[in-house]
Amino acid sequence: MTLWGAALAALVVGFSDSASAHPVIQGVTGFPGGLLHPVLEPAHALSLVALGLMVGQQRAPHRMPLMVAFAGALLAAILLVVFAFAVTEAGTVLLACGGLAGLLVAIARPLPIALTGALIVIAGVALELDSVPAIISVQDTLLALAGTAFGAWLALMVVAGSTLDPKREWQRVGVRVLGSWAAASVILVLTLKFAK
Repeated sequence: MTLWGAALAALVVGFSDSASAHPVIQGVTGFPGGLLHPVLEPAHALSLVALGLMVGQQRAPHRMPLMVAFAGALLAAILLVVFAFAVTEAGTVLLACGGLAGLLVAIARPLPIALTGALIVIAGVALELDSVPAIISVQDTLLALAGTAFGAWLALMVVAGSTLDPKREWQRVGVRVLGSWAAASVILVLTLKFAK
């Protein structure tokens, strides 16, 4: 990670305090609840779509390292939670990462791996920290976070895989339109959040 990426990560870490997430489906906890959380929580799903589109647009040699970096960030965030670290504004940081990823998808230019890598790592940590369940049991919390990590990584892989090397121009335009919609949606959500 570059110095710029480390500075962004430090900024994310600067908002530390206690945080917890609500169950997405009432009564579903543990690994299954965590598995469903990133795809049923609108802010998480929106950000994962934008990030997946961004990964899918990258040069072929950069795609797998970005997916591995995302998985590593999710697992590192579980360790942060184990050591009682939390970020109250992790959802905002995740949305900002998703919005930036959507803008980068809409621009559709080759990007340096340091930029996309820093963005994907910050988003992975923020997503996991925003998914800490309000459960007293350490075992259930860890199972839910493991499920969230697996579900988020799987969702990123599916979206990225669906956008790999589009053959026709309308497919490339479609990916860019999805990216711009994701960015616009994030801007609306963040505007409403800060307007309160």
